Amino acid sequence: MSNEEYIFKKLEKLSPVDKILSNKIVKSLGKEWATPKEVADYLGRHINTIYEKINSGEILSRKIGVRRVIYTPSIILIME
Repeated sequence: MSNEEYIFKKLEKLSPVDKILSNKIVKSLGKEWATPKEVADYLGRHINTIYEKINSGEILSRKIGVRRVIYTPSIILIME
């Protein structure tokens, strides 16, 4: 199973409350894919923390050209 498949399975198994929160994150950011800077600003964390989460596979991201983008529903997986 790829990391992407694993994250999608985790997102499918979210509690109803976490699903609502995940949808609110997407609405707040205004898009399904956001830059690490946008996510860092939204969460009030340093951008390096977001890159650590990307590199560890805790959130789903893709590289498009030279830019890295994060699948915003997966942000719920790193919220404490």
